Amino acid sequence: MNKRYYESYIIIDGNLDDAAIEEEIKKYESFFEKNEIEVAAVERIGRKRLAYVIKKRQNGFYVCFIVLAPPGTISKVERTYKLDENIIRYLTIFMSARSKREKEEHLKNKALIQSKFEESKEKQNSIAEPAAETTPLGSQVQSTEK
Repeated sequence: MNKRYYESYIIIDGNLDDAAIEEEIKKYESFFEKNEIEVAAVERIGRKRLAYVIKKRQNGFYVCFIVLAPPGTISKVERTYKLDENIIRYLTIFMSARSKREKEEHLKNKALIQSKFEESKEKQNSIAEPAAETTPLGSQVQSTEK
């Protein structure tokens, strides 16, 4: 059977504690394994405030499963998501070879830009520190009284 890459995003109820969230993630990893779905990666995006209230909840824990699965099993996965009361929302996206490649390039460029930004910030801090140490504090304050 021909398998395809998918990204399956879920939002778990943010009111659950960390142990319960990890248990929920492990439950789906074992579910994928039972249904011959290969899990390539699990990205724990983290807790975030929702843009609007969903099922009377304001916070959610975002998780992305990157999986390799036969096309017919995705409907079974989404049905399981729908029946789980701890999952607020879900979205499964097919990743073509082109979109997968574009995402990898985007993440690589983003990491490169972030590293350059941090390097320039460190240079500015190293230049600013000696200048601040040599200037006496009294000379920085000017009196406006006459």
